[in-house]
Amino acid sequence: MSLTSCLKDPTSVISLFLTEHLPLPEDVLSDYRARLARYAAPVKPAAGAGQRPEYRMLGHTIDHRLRISLGAPTGAPISEGVVRAVLDDNGWPSPEVIDTVQAAGAVLLEELRTYESEDGQPLALEDEAEDRLIRLCHLASSFEAIFRHVGWVRGNALGLTPPGACLQDMVDAVPSYIVEDIRRQMELAAQPGPFARLRKLAAPERVCGPVFEGSRHVGGADADFVLAGALVDCKATIRPERLGRAELYQLAGYLLLDYSDSYGIDRVGLYLSRQGALIDWSVADFLGLLGAQMQLPDLRAACQHALTDGAAGTPPPPPHKRKRLPRPRNAPPSQGSLFDDLD
Repeated sequence: MSLTSCLKDPTSVISLFLTEHLPLPEDVLSDYRARLARYAAPVKPAAGAGQRPEYRMLGHTIDHRLRISLGAPTGAPISEGVVRAVLDDNGWPSPEVIDTVQAAGAVLLEELRTYESEDGQPLALEDEAEDRLIRLCHLASSFEAIFRHVGWVRGNALGLTPPGACLQDMVDAVPSYIVEDIRRQMELAAQPGPFARLRKLAAPERVCGPVFEGSRHVGGADADFVLAGALVDCKATIRPERLGRAELYQLAGYLLLDYSDSYGIDRVGLYLSRQGALIDWSVADFLGLLGAQMQLPDLRAACQHALTDGAAGTPPPPPHKRKRLPRPRNAPPSQGSLFDDLD
């Protein structure tokens, strides 16, 4: 079980903790939606007749392509996915397919490593090079899915690979609509704006796939990016207005699981890759809008205490000794007006 899985369970320790100590996600959502209205509509995939976009996989693919622009093309989820591909789903796929996929996966990892660079990579390459790189990123996403599920799950496109196929065969099999969709998102990222600025950060300030001290306490938690102290989660949704408390609590969970402040996080935000937009908050504003009644170090210590059954961290003070953090000056009202429903 991972952080996202824990958050789907309202009775999990982390869900109960966030609900109690950060009780006002709607206030953050109100601010988020007001700022979202400034941006153009999201670009959408144009799948062909009979094709249904694989939105989850598209989200992973753009994440990998953005990581390459930051100089980090591989990571444990991809390489471990190649290893865990040996774990079939009750006989699916066949041993021959598994051998084929693992062999191609090893070649894939070698090619992806050629993109490692402290300077990162351009946000948009020449046509043929970009086309191939996007296809490689999509295959990498399928290996990541194997890692996340600790083995195969029926429906993973890699399981349809013909026995004996090579990496090039698998690259050619990636649907063209995926290439075009990721290309459009990368064109947005390449425009003057938030991601273009973040890509220019010095290498030590660009962390991809950060894992936190408390990740093991929720069965695993790796965020998308920490960039110059900004915790950024990439969302490739075509309906950004539907992002809700789950996405905010995911950000909050990553923030609190960094018990020792290893990453020096001072901002949190959502990068909307289909709009090229970054909506972020200072940590102080984020916690203030969420209704926190303890400072970040105390929240982290209390979260650690809850997740370890009191073996580590510090219990929170009783409610009467807590003092709610100040809300941002431009924050929306915490309670709607009594006249909101009147014409």
